[in-house]
Amino acid sequence: MTQPLVECEGLVHIYKTAELEVVALQGLDLRVESGEMVAIAGRSGSGKTTLMNLLAGVEPPSAGAARVAGHDLARMDDRERDRYRREVVGYLLQHSLANLALDLTVIQNVQVPMIAGGPRRRGSRARKLLEKLGLGGQARLRPAQLTGAEAQRLALAVALANEPRLLLADEPTAELDGASARDLLDDLTSLLRNLGTAAIMVTHDQQLERHVDRVIQIRDGRTSTEKRWLARPNGDRQVADELVILDRAGRLQLPRAHVEKLGLRDRVRVHLEDDSIRITPAEPSPDADS
Repeated sequence: MTQPLVECEGLVHIYKTAELEVVALQGLDLRVESGEMVAIAGRSGSGKTTLMNLLAGVEPPSAGAARVAGHDLARMDDRERDRYRREVVGYLLQHSLANLALDLTVIQNVQVPMIAGGPRRRGSRARKLLEKLGLGGQARLRPAQLTGAEAQRLALAVALANEPRLLLADEPTAELDGASARDLLDDLTSLLRNLGTAAIMVTHDQQLERHVDRVIQIRDGRTSTEKRWLARPNGDRQVADELVILDRAGRLQLPRAHVEKLGLRDRVRVHLEDDSIRITPAEPSPDADS
């Protein structure tokens, strides 16, 4: 059995200040295969950005296991951490300009992360990547001369410049309108498939959710639910199944849409049927309307 590209088990991260401790992740589990595209969803404060920072090698986890492409993120020294950030991951920050050097041209920005090959080879690779992201004609411009959508495409090109095995993207469509976001996601999906690059993307955008293989919901610093997509014969995609995490106490966190559709509240009825469990609304108590 091959090892997944990303494997997190019981991942914990605590931010400490002089006055308090904040537990951002508390026992999160995650597996991502090579070439797989995964979206991470969840409310603000659920631990999404903390997870991305840990996987990017910005800081080590407080506890638990986290491995990416054979690198143990909890045990890397400074030298290995620098090499990991240069060679294994590409990180797209939420605000596009934060990824760019404003005093360099578009093509120079893409060449900065490249560590292999001479100037001619790096220039050729940068031009090809810009062409694939629709920026071939803007190579000599400065980032300030680009539109918002073009700046986001350039930020993606920079994150992918060194052909990382894993792309991490924090809200890659947050600064874009609907049409620009859709076009970017179409091009990005095609590019990642061609490169064989895996991707983990934080999102609130339902458009992005439909471009990935799985959507993982994080709640209170833990993985709570997982949604897988199935391609239909007509080219559309539908939810194939939804995986709900069972914690050590035997508790389930049901998807909100399911709870609302069935009108579940307070108590539910659980039926054991051979090799499966069926959950239905419990009958209202006699005094429910009194």
